[in-house]
Amino acid sequence: MKINLMSLAFKTKDLEHNKNIIIKSMREYAQKADLLVFGESFLHGFEALSWDYEKDKAIAIDINDDIINEIKIAAKENSIAVSFGMIEKSDDALYSSMITIGKTGEIMDVFRRVSDGWKEPIAGHQYKEGDGFHAFDFDDKKILVGICGDFWHDELIQKAADIEKDLVLWPVYTDFEPRVWNEEEKFEYAVQAEKLKSPVLYVNSVCYDFDEPYISKGGACYFDGGKIIKEVPSGAEAVLKIEIN
Repeated sequence: MKINLMSLAFKTKDLEHNKNIIIKSMREYAQKADLLVFGESFLHGFEALSWDYEKDKAIAIDINDDIINEIKIAAKENSIAVSFGMIEKSDDALYSSMITIGKTGEIMDVFRRVSDGWKEPIAGHQYKEGDGFHAFDFDDKKILVGICGDFWHDELIQKAADIEKDLVLWPVYTDFEPRVWNEEEKFEYAVQAEKLKSPVLYVNSVCYDFDEPYISKGGACYFDGGKIIKEVPSGAEAVLKIEIN
């Protein structure tokens, strides 16, 4: 199975632009990869939410939105699967979700982040977490998803570790300075990933919207056995191409 970790830049609150980046990538890697994986909240941009519920529910979308349907069509046309983060609206609730669309355009999986680190303390009761981890089938693999801080809570990571799976996707938005990630933090993440008892594919997005040192600058890693098997560094957009047997 060929999986590309898409450590690319989003534009905050610009869903049309971010959707086009996803679809362009699907066309570019058609016949060259089985699955493309983007970062946490890639479709909206991680800083898209204001924590004013009336404003936020207007930019959140449900999984039947026209934007999702366009990506589903692109998946079918290019026979390529894709997984990306978004702010999902379901009835009155908002979630930080990861949606995975299969090669024939069907929604294979929707995972809702289970840890609350994606939201500010002022967030109202409508900003919710998911019910837990699960695995879904893709080709001949069982895949489990966890978003960013989900794997930094002992109780949660143990629950994920106990689920039968072949592979873990770990989309994140982390704002380490590139030097700190490249020289220090990635090793801590490798150790944490080992607790999941399977290969782990980590992908972070790039954000150029804010001129600050602590803003997401990308990076992607293939972790296994507490080690970094393959990576692209933080500091610029890049695609990490992985082959899982």
